[in-house]
Amino acid sequence: MSNDLQKAVIGKILSPHGVKGLVKVYPCSDFPERVTQLEKVLLQHESQSCWMTVEKGSVFGPLWLIKFKGIESRDEALVLKGALLMIPQSERLSLPEGTYYHDQIIGLQIFSAGELLGRVVDILNTGGHDLLIMQKDDQEKKTVLIPAVRKIVKRVDLEDGIVEVELPEGLLEL
Repeated sequence: MSNDLQKAVIGKILSPHGVKGLVKVYPCSDFPERVTQLEKVLLQHESQSCWMTVEKGSVFGPLWLIKFKGIESRDEALVLKGALLMIPQSERLSLPEGTYYHDQIIGLQIFSAGELLGRVVDILNTGGHDLLIMQKDDQEKKTVLIPAVRKIVKRVDLEDGIVEVELPEGLLEL
C-alpha cells in the first residue's frame, strides 16, 4: 500500500477551547511545533472521517490549540471531541538517522546471532526508552519485552524487515 494512502495519527481532540471554535488537542507527535505548519488534516471519529483545513495552530503548554475552517462556535467544536487528527505518512517529518516511527518497526522479525527469535507485535513507551514487545517464534508464542536501546538493538533494516539484537543472558527466559 502506498504511503500516501496510509495515515499517521498526530493528535486527538480533547475538548473545545473558548467560544470561537478552537479545540484542544493532545499531540501524538515528537514534534509539537509541527502544529504551526499544518494545513489539512483528516479527522477520524468512530467510523466517519473528513478532511479539515487548519486556519491556525499553536502550542498551548503540553497541548495544541487548533482552529479549523468552518468551525465557528463552541458547540460546533464540541462535536469534534474524541476525533483523531491524521496526516498521510508521506507528510511525516523526517527523523534523525537511527530513529524510527513505531509503525515502521511493528511487524519486523527479530534475529539474534542469525536465529529468528520472533516478531515485533507492539511497542511500549515507558518514558525512559521504548520496549519492543516481541512474540516468540515458538510453540508457546510467548511475548518478551526487549529494551529498544543501542546496547541491545544492533541494527534495524526496514527494507529487509528485520531487527538484529544482542540480548543479555537470560532475557528470553523471563
